[in-house]
Amino acid sequence: LEARSESELCRALVNEAAQLTGAQRVLLALHRGEELHGAGSVLPRGENESQLLHAIGPWLAEAGRSRAAGLRHGPEGASTSRQRSCLVAPLVAQGELLGHLYADIEGHLGRFDDSHRDALAVLARHGAAGLASARIAEQNARLMGEAQAALKQLEERGIELTESLEYQTAVSDV
Repeated sequence: LEARSESELCRALVNEAAQLTGAQRVLLALHRGEELHGAGSVLPRGENESQLLHAIGPWLAEAGRSRAAGLRHGPEGASTSRQRSCLVAPLVAQGELLGHLYADIEGHLGRFDDSHRDALAVLARHGAAGLASARIAEQNARLMGEAQAALKQLEERGIELTESLEYQTAVSDV
């Protein structure tokens, strides 16, 4: 999952989760402050991130509290071909909950098991580490840009002061 920016990493993470699990739906949700926002998805035509995010919100909250990947099949009592398998894996880096990776598949197309949950959990751990690194790199680049702009201003001010001093010296010599 090597990527240069957070957005590139998000796309790579979603694509890798879809390929790894064979899921119909994959959603990457990241925390921005106290709220979760969709950061990438693979969805069937006609579906959107915000509706899915709203529907699975309680599962994401549970995964955030437990910090553990989960596997669900539902609705209870339905035949396996009529159940949906759902995976949720929290993205945690350095103790901070960055977001969640969600995947699901309709029972008539397949069924997730513990190995899928564990694989998604590993991907989520790697993704979280990559996201944390990308955020640090982007923050460092922003700070470097600010420092370079401040240095340029100081250099320009130094030139102005040097020119002013040279002018004052020339005038006092007259």
